[in-house]
Amino acid sequence: MDRTTQTNRRSFFRGVAGAGLAAGSVAGQSLRMKITKAEPILTGRDVFLKIETDAGITGYGEATNNFIPYSSEGMLKDLIPYLIGEDPERIEYLWQSAFRRRFYRGGPATGAAVSAIDMALWDIKGKAYGVPVYQLLGGLARTKVRVYGHVDAKTAAEAARQAQERAARGITAIRFRAFHSYDAVDLHDHKLAVRQQIEYLAAIRKAVGDDVDLILECHGRYDPEWAIELARLAEPYHPFLIEDPVRHENPRALAQVRAATRIPLATGERYHNKWDFRETVVNSYVNYLRPDVCHCGGISEMKKIGALGEVFYQSLIPHNNAGPLGTAATLHAALAIPNVALIEAPFANSTAPKTEVVSPYPKLEAGFALPLEGPGLGVAFDEKLARSIPFRKPGLQPKLKDPDGAVRDF
Repeated sequence: MDRTTQTNRRSFFRGVAGAGLAAGSVAGQSLRMKITKAEPILTGRDVFLKIETDAGITGYGEATNNFIPYSSEGMLKDLIPYLIGEDPERIEYLWQSAFRRRFYRGGPATGAAVSAIDMALWDIKGKAYGVPVYQLLGGLARTKVRVYGHVDAKTAAEAARQAQERAARGITAIRFRAFHSYDAVDLHDHKLAVRQQIEYLAAIRKAVGDDVDLILECHGRYDPEWAIELARLAEPYHPFLIEDPVRHENPRALAQVRAATRIPLATGERYHNKWDFRETVVNSYVNYLRPDVCHCGGISEMKKIGALGEVFYQSLIPHNNAGPLGTAATLHAALAIPNVALIEAPFANSTAPKTEVVSPYPKLEAGFALPLEGPGLGVAFDEKLARSIPFRKPGLQPKLKDPDGAVRDF
């Protein structure tokens, strides 16, 4: 093919993309873009990825992991050479290339980097065809997605007040954890933490009544026997589920908790691909799976994790502590995956959530997030603003200790 023909085809492709039409073929020939450049953008507390193409279409993804941002950035830099010159429409091929062409694979840095790449590629493809990403994933499995919000308080009374405020705005599910008042003094005592969790749970249940679902977050802090004790004491208050009752390194420990309580269990925010989920899923250790689209390998991998869970009648409640870009990717996946129960929505905690460099957040209606209708991920990325905001180096996590001085889990 001569240079003039290539130029004409690319011009036509740009026109098709700009008109929001499906870019299929011309004279029986497939139209192809090429990735010309990719770079991480660190801004505020977030790690984003920008992918550019020779068709003038740019996609954005998110690799934010507030605990290891420089590791995420470094892995992105390691993986970007595998993208240059490739066709961005080959999302599955590039996912496999980024994951499997590396001798060492898995873990949070790889998960975050592959997630950002995957998101940006779906953003490009949606923009090229002029449709929201969920349409490319099979269309709407549901027309809206139920969300849950959070309370973040240092006393049971304040937690109850915040929960009432969320419920008054139509939020029908609320997550809380009750032991952070001791983080400031680097203390975690299992017995004290269980007592405090139940104190908060009782206060919140009394404040919001029985119609609001309560999610009891444990952050993986408890040993199995203490998670079992927490579940025993929590049963009269009918929590919707207990999240991350034990540490994640040994999924089989969940079997002890599973056998001891009727309360549904959930885990998965610290799993980074479908293989990490395998043991938990096939042994039915939990009722709900919690992949994070910024950590688990992106939209493509979340869809596969959902399919694996569907076989075992397990639903997804995607973890999401990201801003509008990660939230957008979470929503598109949740709209297309059949076995999604609800999604985490930090933006539901405020009547006016900050968007900063990415906007908008999804609209909420009676506790449900509505689809983002724009092409691609349906959000705008203000690159100039992003580059003007210095990256904030993360601080140390609490150095939690048992009363005897032994290390405890954050």
